[in-house]
Amino acid sequence: MKVCRSAGAASFFLLFFWLLTPGRVCGQETNEQEKYHVDSTLFVYYQRCRTEVTSPSVMQKLDTLFQMAAEKGDARMQAVALSTKVDHFYFSPATEEQEDSLIFYTNKVKEFALKTNQPQYYYFAWANRLITYYTKQKKLNLALYEANKMQQEAEDREEIDGMQNCYQALTRIYQAKELHKQAAIYGQKLIDLTLKYNLNQYNLTNKYLELSNCYLQTHEIEKAWKALEEAQKYVLNEVQQGYILCGTLRYYVQTNDLTKARQLLEEATQYYNNNIELLTKRKTNLLEVATDYYMKTKEYDKALATHLEILEVNDFATPSSYRRLGLIYAAQKEYLKAIDNLEYAFALNDSLSSAQEDISVGEFATILGMEHLNQENKELIQKNQEILLENRRRLIILLCIIIASFAFMFFREVRLNKILRRAKDAEQSASRMKTEFIQNMSHEIRTPLNSIVGFSQLLGSISEKNEESKEYTDIIEQGSNHLLQLVDNVLELANLDSGTPILTDTKVEINALCRQWIEEAKSSPKPGVELVYQPEQEELYLHTNPSRLTQVVSHLLHNSARFTEKGSITLSWHTFPKQQSLTICVTDTGIGIPQDKQDFVFERFAKIDTFSTGTGLGLALGRLIIEKMGGSLILDGKYTEGCRFILTLPIK
Repeated sequence: MKVCRSAGAASFFLLFFWLLTPGRVCGQETNEQEKYHVDSTLFVYYQRCRTEVTSPSVMQKLDTLFQMAAEKGDARMQAVALSTKVDHFYFSPATEEQEDSLIFYTNKVKEFALKTNQPQYYYFAWANRLITYYTKQKKLNLALYEANKMQQEAEDREEIDGMQNCYQALTRIYQAKELHKQAAIYGQKLIDLTLKYNLNQYNLTNKYLELSNCYLQTHEIEKAWKALEEAQKYVLNEVQQGYILCGTLRYYVQTNDLTKARQLLEEATQYYNNNIELLTKRKTNLLEVATDYYMKTKEYDKALATHLEILEVNDFATPSSYRRLGLIYAAQKEYLKAIDNLEYAFALNDSLSSAQEDISVGEFATILGMEHLNQENKELIQKNQEILLENRRRLIILLCIIIASFAFMFFREVRLNKILRRAKDAEQSASRMKTEFIQNMSHEIRTPLNSIVGFSQLLGSISEKNEESKEYTDIIEQGSNHLLQLVDNVLELANLDSGTPILTDTKVEINALCRQWIEEAKSSPKPGVELVYQPEQEELYLHTNPSRLTQVVSHLLHNSARFTEKGSITLSWHTFPKQQSLTICVTDTGIGIPQDKQDFVFERFAKIDTFSTGTGLGLALGRLIIEKMGGSLILDGKYTEGCRFILTLPIK
């Protein structure tokens, strides 16, 4: 932890408490103002705000003070202005918005203090205002949560101020919960921290007295007396001496040394009566101890009178106050009054207590991380440095492993990319050679085939009168045409496989195109087969490739004509505006295609009937063309009266 606690830093921290304490005389104000280099204008204006700290109008004045301090570059006075806003809601009468406002302005102070490196204000607002507020409101679980969070932050930031405020808050919280064992642990830790780092020892007497009281509650008598002796060493004024008298009296009462208690009670009573500050602010402490003393000496009338005086002094009586009053009446044998007060104490306790008070110490240990208590007795600075060095070493090792892993993956990726690139180049080269071979061979085959077709036609015209010769020449012509169609299809597939694009930027009217297809297909159907056209609407324009589309649809119509003996062949089209698509259907009432062969027919060289004519490339080529145009070609499996091919194209 940071231990740079110079005299200047201590004085700087004391200034905040001095600034927040009203009632200084003019001479003191001037001296302190000069000592801490506070601008006179800011100081006078701040004093004005302090006198009106509970007034609603003070908030606007504090905004003005904050702005004035900002203009003069005094970040300390800006923090004081924000802290006084916290005081406004802390000291003002309780309202529904009090807690939310206190949280809001506490966070404002913390944010500003963190930004301007003023940790004393950061922890003061958090511990002495917000956590103390929760403690007074009996919201002890919430107070414990905030104190635990503050402890964690103080450790992480290595702030002694935060640890000091945290231990003080935890001591008070556990005292409020009557968990005096835990309160004593944190009280001792607070004292050890104060002495170890030579922090402000002004309130060290009170800290030892709180510790002594905790030890009395846990019946650790020797530790309680030792704490009293240590408290005596740090007495600085008459008020603290009065605290010592009261704490020692409590010790004698608790240990049943009633003779010394009697003497000390008289001395303490006289001392308190002679000191106005003790009499007005701390009289309740003396009266409570006096009540305990009178109960032990069986002076019940005095115990009753003293306790009734406590109830008059305090604005709010706790359940324990009425419980004690009931015990006094019971000792006096006034049982009806005893019962009334005890019943009221129980009722009041039920209304004030909450589920927080029923949570065990072990459950709080889970929330607050009580496992740190034993470890905190070690040297905090050395431990934090060791942890920091270990974390850095682990981080460096982890970064090295991550870098090495990334380097390995990078070089592996580069190597694999090179291998894949070579394989891709080889594949593209092989594909290109295949395409070139097919194109060259198709070109070379096409030339003699054209000659064969031409001469077979010539022979047919010469031998028209000879039926046998005519039959042979027709066979030659049909075979040549079939072979020529095969070459054309193979050449077409090769071009498309090589990546040749199909442009679809020609605007056409679909009805005109369909009528052209119907006209060209009129001679194909067998006798008795009707060729039907069913348009969806009278006119529709789209951008496509009409020659390629004609090639595919004409083949579908030709196929339907080949395998339809009777019935009809229907060409129809429909639009789907939401999908921005057009479907063209070719439906026939022919022999159909079995369900298990409907995907097979789109494969290359696929023929269901091996004895039928055709190359088996038409449907595969048609699907490839349509896919190149951004569409699809499928066979409708739900149609069972023949075949229905559905061609889908996007509408541009």
